[in-house]
Amino acid sequence: LSPTMEQQALNTLAKESLKNLSKFGGGDHEDVVKWLSDVEEVFTRTQLQSSNRYIAVQSYLTDSAEKWFRANKSTILDWSSFKIELVKAYKPSLHQLLLKMEQRIQLSNECVMDYYCDKIYLCSQVYPDMSFSMIIHYLTKGLKPSLIAHVIRRNPTTPNAFRICVQDEEKILLTLNGFSYTTPTEHYNYPTDNIDMDHQVNIIKRPINAHNQSFNRQHYQSAPQPLMNVPTTASSSSFSRSADPYRSSDSYRSSSSTSRQCYACHGFGHIAPYCPHRKNM
Repeated sequence: LSPTMEQQALNTLAKESLKNLSKFGGGDHEDVVKWLSDVEEVFTRTQLQSSNRYIAVQSYLTDSAEKWFRANKSTILDWSSFKIELVKAYKPSLHQLLLKMEQRIQLSNECVMDYYCDKIYLCSQVYPDMSFSMIIHYLTKGLKPSLIAHVIRRNPTTPNAFRICVQDEEKILLTLNGFSYTTPTEHYNYPTDNIDMDHQVNIIKRPINAHNQSFNRQHYQSAPQPLMNVPTTASSSSFSRSADPYRSSDSYRSSSSTSRQCYACHGFGHIAPYCPHRKNM
């Protein structure tokens, strides 16, 4: 790129940075020190002079902060005095800063780096010369419960060592969670209607149908043996007589009369006293 094009690109970036710069209204949830730090950084990138910074910052004040500036404009004459007086007016008390630092905990879906940077900043706001041991104490106190035991075990001695320790454990936990969400292995469904399959293999792998199982059991089991060996003819005739007693007695009389034999003429169906051929004898 030519020097002219590079300058145009820098100017475009500067305009975008100024456009995206957040405004300050003086609310309880706003951090005046952090906001001034962000503003200073953007003004430095855009290469604004001190006099121009004092003029430009006025367009980023709103609500209570805008009212405060209008009321105190006569005593705030430049960029340096503006920063000092704004911090005096809106910097929270030490008690408020300490409470905010204590309440800053790592969210369930928040990465270690975001939590670490915010907590370090809050510690520096409460005590600029806070010792490493106290910083690590507050850092550990706000960690996720799943990470605290790992910090205690490894016992880091500097804030940077704390960050490395916790990030290592965070990566391990993310890897384990990735394993737990993998799709379980699907069970293979064996074919049941493949006529080209080996018959012996098919017998083993085919699901047994309840109807077929019942049929096979009946097919291979022998007929039940009777409790007593009763002659078939006797049981049949007995059954016939018990089923129809009148018919059975008639049949008995008919068979009895038919089986009689006459000793006179040797014929059947009658006896000698009633023989029709006796008169002729």
